[in-house]
Amino acid sequence: METNTSMEKAEEQNPSKDQSQCLMKIDDIMSGFSVFSTALSEEQLEAATEKARQNLFGSSGIFHLEGFVEKSCKFSDIINNRAKERCEEGEEFLMSGKLEEAVISFSRAIALNPQMKEFYLRRAEAYFHIGDFQSSIVNYRMASTLDPSDTDIQSQIAHTLYIQGQCLFEMKLYTDALLVFVQASEMRPENQHYQMRSVETLIALGKLEDCLQLINNQLEKVKSNPELYILRARLHDHFFQIANCYRDVSSALALDPTNEVALSLLATLASRAEEAKARAVNKSLVGNLTSALDNINEAIDNNPSEASYYVFRGILYRRLKNFNAAIDDYLFVLDRISNAEQSDTYQETQNQLLLTYNDFAVHCYHMGFIDEAILLLNMSIRGEKQQKGLYINRGDCFLKQCNLDFALLDYEQALELDPEDWRVQIRIAVINNEKGLMEHQNRNYQQAEKQFTSAIENNPLLSEYYLHRAKTRAVLQHLAASQEDAIMSLLLDVRNKEVIPLLSHLFPGKSRDEILASKIVTSARAKLNACLQSCAPRDMKMLQHRPALPTQPKHQAGEIAGTKEAKSEFASCIKELDRYEEITERKKMLTQEIRKSLHYRKPLQVDRPNISMILKHPHNSPNKTCNWKEFCSLHTNNTEECKQPFTASTVSQFN
Repeated sequence: METNTSMEKAEEQNPSKDQSQCLMKIDDIMSGFSVFSTALSEEQLEAATEKARQNLFGSSGIFHLEGFVEKSCKFSDIINNRAKERCEEGEEFLMSGKLEEAVISFSRAIALNPQMKEFYLRRAEAYFHIGDFQSSIVNYRMASTLDPSDTDIQSQIAHTLYIQGQCLFEMKLYTDALLVFVQASEMRPENQHYQMRSVETLIALGKLEDCLQLINNQLEKVKSNPELYILRARLHDHFFQIANCYRDVSSALALDPTNEVALSLLATLASRAEEAKARAVNKSLVGNLTSALDNINEAIDNNPSEASYYVFRGILYRRLKNFNAAIDDYLFVLDRISNAEQSDTYQETQNQLLLTYNDFAVHCYHMGFIDEAILLLNMSIRGEKQQKGLYINRGDCFLKQCNLDFALLDYEQALELDPEDWRVQIRIAVINNEKGLMEHQNRNYQQAEKQFTSAIENNPLLSEYYLHRAKTRAVLQHLAASQEDAIMSLLLDVRNKEVIPLLSHLFPGKSRDEILASKIVTSARAKLNACLQSCAPRDMKMLQHRPALPTQPKHQAGEIAGTKEAKSEFASCIKELDRYEEITERKKMLTQEIRKSLHYRKPLQVDRPNISMILKHPHNSPNKTCNWKEFCSLHTNNTEECKQPFTASTVSQFN
């Protein structure tokens, strides 16, 4: 109790250590301000502190450590020397192959001096030779912690990871090996060997998508390694990305033109391309154009440097009426081989481009886009001025627009290129007839006669042209010529009812037999026979151009006919067979209208000669002049007969 009491008194008399420290800190702070005039200097404070320690601990020398420090420095030198001895001992064991003893010696050295980086490096090397790669990596990392600026340690860690991954890969522990290779790659991303080992491990695991992504990342950084392009080309080929495969092979050959692997792969792609084109040709022959297009696209993916593939695909596009795609293919080929204008491929592409322009124009014509069709034909004619079909089609477009002068110029140009083309002559005849009708309506009868004459010269087989010229000549008071034209019109078409009124006007008061017995009929028949004989070769040509009866389905026949590439003819805006069908339908409609009008006709009082009545009377003689009014007055009881209109049977009596 006394002892405790004395200690409490001592504590009251002497401030505690914490209090003294607090007071010292306050004194230090306040001394900086130099506020108080009685501030003490550092020497005075140090003397006061020493006096306070002596008062507290007396004359004890425990705080005088100078001798102890000198002794401890000597002791650390002894420890360092012992550590070096252990390290040297471990190196001797390492050189002699005693790896376990070397590890023990390096461990003792580290225990004596754990701040020496070299000791960890030596022990890491010993663990590496033992095969304990994980322990080796731990020691390298401890050494790197002691000296972070040493980059060689990082390289050694990455190399150790690489060797560890190799061992795991050989043991077919692919997942563990991949993790180790990835760590090595992250530590040294510039080392391509580590990246390639990661790729190989991904391939072994079957993760080809990840493998492709890893190679893509690598090629973004390194673009001078042809092997990387070849490896990626094989992966693209595996995923059926043939176009990408070809590009990678081309890149590899650009870096190394003698690379045998790349050359072999390129030859394989070329062989596949030829096989795909052969399948495309076979399918196009049987009319399966869509599948043929898929095959030729495959051929282009395998070998996009072959220009003939684009030409063939353009042909398929044209036949499928995808004209824009076809034109793009042809222009691409022409741009690629622009320096070889005399080559066969260039000429064939030019011809196919003109065919496509023409077919596109024909398509626009049937869709009603006449202006666009004319623009396309202008482009075609600009490239080929010796093709009559282009002029014919452009003339048809102008004719559709009722621009007769421009149409006639195109037809005449086509006729200059081929004077024996009956299609052009028929079109010229149509235009001349139309212009003749316009001139006749405008009362330019002489010019109308010239137009009708030109129409007859180009197409002497149409009865309407003779009838129109006969009417014009009748106005011009060329009676004999008008009679001759009317007779030839009737000889060409005995069912043409428009001729009957004209004959009645030109041969007033004459019967059928009198008209047929006249010299004009003989002259007209002779001229018509001469024209028919002159047109006989053209008629034979017309028959040759008519399509034969198909021996196979219609769609197959049409597709096989279109397999000709550069030698196919230009399609026409107006097909002659369609023209004949249109004329036939028009005649059928006209016949139906006539029958309908005859069935629902109203009785009319006829005040003109009725040739059928005159010819039916048995008392009429060919040599006796017929007075039709007198004849009708003698048969007033039979009024219905006088009111009979002209019928087909009536006209047939002139034959």
